[in-house]
Amino acid sequence: MKRKRSSEKDRRVSKEAIVAQAREGIYAENPLLTAPHDVTCKKCGHAQQVTYLNHLKNGRFELGETQAIEVALAAPTITGLGRATEMITPVILRIRCQQCGAEIVFSPVNLEYLLFTAKRYQQTGHMYV
Repeated sequence: MKRKRSSEKDRRVSKEAIVAQAREGIYAENPLLTAPHDVTCKKCGHAQQVTYLNHLKNGRFELGETQAIEVALAAPTITGLGRATEMITPVILRIRCQQCGAEIVFSPVNLEYLLFTAKRYQQTGHMYV
């Protein structure tokens, strides 16, 4: 199966769109994005709180390479779990440890989740994801 690689221009447009949507408040009701989360430095073990939405609003993130992942789906029958392959593009956040200064890299959400959230918001005017 061939995978479509996104161009640098497509990625820039996508990042600009995410920043604009975050600033417009489209993600403002999403508890995953608005709640503070603890992030632990792998070098020194220091934990600090990060609110993902702040990074999205300020454009302090990168879009990773789109990749195929296998997901387990609840099957409607007793046979067990179904499997499907989905394409995801990680949203990568980079922060500095407040204690030792080491870079902490993590990917709490993906581009497709943000697109789904924005689409859902446009359809209902509210966001319950």
